[in-house]
Amino acid sequence: MRGLGVPALFAAAYSAVGFSIYFALGVVADRGLGLTPLIFLAAGLLFGLTTLTYVEGGAMFRERGGSSTFARHAFNELIAFIAGWAILIDYLIVIALAAISVPHYLEPVSGDFGDPGWEVGIAAAVIAFVCVLNIYNVTGRERQRSLTLLALADLGLQLAVILVGLLAVMHPDRLTDQIDLFTNPSFRDIVYAAVVAMLAYAGIEAASDLAPDIDVSREDLRRVATVGAIGVPLVYAGMAAIALMAVPVVGGPHGPHTALGGEFIEEPVLGVVSAYEPAWVAHTMRWLVALVATPVLIWAASTSMLGVSRHIYTLAINRQIPSWLGKLHSRTATPYVAIVLSGLIAIGLVVPTSVKLLAGIYAFGATLAITIAHLSIIRLRVTKPEKRRPFRIPMGVAWGPAELPLPAIFAALVSALAFVSVLAYHTTARWVGLGWMAFGLTFYVVYRKVFEGTSLTKRISVTERALTKQVPEIEFSNILVPVFGTKFDDDIVATAGRLAAAEAGTPKGGHDSRLDVVYVIEVPLTLPLDAALPKEREEQARRALARAREVGEEYEDVEVVTDVIRARKVGAGILEAARRSNAEAIVIGGEAPTKIRGGGVFGGIGAAKPAEIGAATEYVLKKAPCRVLLTAPPEPAG
Repeated sequence: MRGLGVPALFAAAYSAVGFSIYFALGVVADRGLGLTPLIFLAAGLLFGLTTLTYVEGGAMFRERGGSSTFARHAFNELIAFIAGWAILIDYLIVIALAAISVPHYLEPVSGDFGDPGWEVGIAAAVIAFVCVLNIYNVTGRERQRSLTLLALADLGLQLAVILVGLLAVMHPDRLTDQIDLFTNPSFRDIVYAAVVAMLAYAGIEAASDLAPDIDVSREDLRRVATVGAIGVPLVYAGMAAIALMAVPVVGGPHGPHTALGGEFIEEPVLGVVSAYEPAWVAHTMRWLVALVATPVLIWAASTSMLGVSRHIYTLAINRQIPSWLGKLHSRTATPYVAIVLSGLIAIGLVVPTSVKLLAGIYAFGATLAITIAHLSIIRLRVTKPEKRRPFRIPMGVAWGPAELPLPAIFAALVSALAFVSVLAYHTTARWVGLGWMAFGLTFYVVYRKVFEGTSLTKRISVTERALTKQVPEIEFSNILVPVFGTKFDDDIVATAGRLAAAEAGTPKGGHDSRLDVVYVIEVPLTLPLDAALPKEREEQARRALARAREVGEEYEDVEVVTDVIRARKVGAGILEAARRSNAEAIVIGGEAPTKIRGGGVFGGIGAAKPAEIGAATEYVLKKAPCRVLLTAPPEPAG
């Protein structure tokens, strides 16, 4: 996503949330009746505030994981697991909802596709298809142009439904015809529908996964957050208003109802355009909806599968679940075990073919995870007020040295009350959700205490290599890490930090591991070693070490010590530091690969050694008094 302008960036973000109107509209209208547009606006207010929270957190840490990542930095691993486990079931439900909607939106092709046999078969095929796409890393996220075009088509279709509807079914009186406030709908129905309306913004966790992939200015972040927080709810409320004019609430023997929550609950947008007049308009719009909604829903299932696989991978590398669940494919480096298991669970969720059931369960996980996300951002304002925030939630109130964000405080309160309402009013969601959380927490406690022998709250990580293939774990308690002030320093220090944290977290560890981070300044032979050097060189060393300390201290029970060393050669300085600190291992980054071949005569790297091994690295590898772990940079594009 680097280099995308604000319009394209907004399109990419909108595509992560805009798809859910295709199945959320019916379940909200089923209980919200004539108040559905206002309910979408109210849910949109919470969505807007939540967007601000996720943008601040995502820009601050630039890590995948959404609410789970925020909780990891704000609280501890146990709270992070609760958030991650809650959002995990939501990803699976979105996959199931998107897949089960596909055969119904294909009705213009064949009316048989919505029949029970075809419905489950097509939905299962969609899930199997997105599993294959994700295992082989053929995802929309890797094809930015196609993704942007599909997102723009999705947004264009929704605006077309609104604009054509204003001409074809403009009957404002239908919106209030059957409303008898707190009777039809009742207070309980309003609360129920408002909480389920959060399903309309199902992709907010997936959208937060864009954080590591984008590089935009603070002002651009502000624009995208503002446009998204205002634009998305307005589009959804507009769609709901048109829907209730096209398929109005009518009286019945059991009270007012709308076909959006009955006949068209699996394909509400298709039901809306089917009511347009004249007939040729309805026919054209039906085909347009089928042509756009079908690929959008398939892509939504694929995006959610990507999200759930990344979530499981994140849980695995942080030793919150067994590493084999996040095991990476040796060729495509995708968590194929997680993808296959998620696909099977999603197919199981499809079998009951109940959109209402899935929507209620979704509300349980969403309200819990979003509440934790808001509380995390609030706490981080107190515990890490100095942390760089490319985007800050506006409207804060002073609290000692910190500034607490009022929007996040308000949203935390509202989402917490929404979670309580799920427990009170959504019987199935309450028991399924609590059962899911009980199973996950039991699994987590047994795994951490019995198999890992470590604390429930301490961060313990494994390297990505451990998830690629089964290799003996290598853990060191005293590691030397040379840094050079390059963009690869973060990866090198993080690799060393994970190794050190793994040692500290083992039963035999039980003590703080240590990272000795050094920056070697090469002093020419023409100068004494203690000669005054240009200030910019010393400043560069200080900046590199400060950043390395910040990265290293993210790992609990890991002590980070930094030092500047002067030496005639970089390699010699590294070895001097290793001997002085009695290092058990040296984690060093290889030099950037060169495109020049033919050996040193031509200024390149000869064929006798890999391109990543330059003079300093070769010296360290040959003469090191301990193990050396080489972290090679990626080859440049082109």
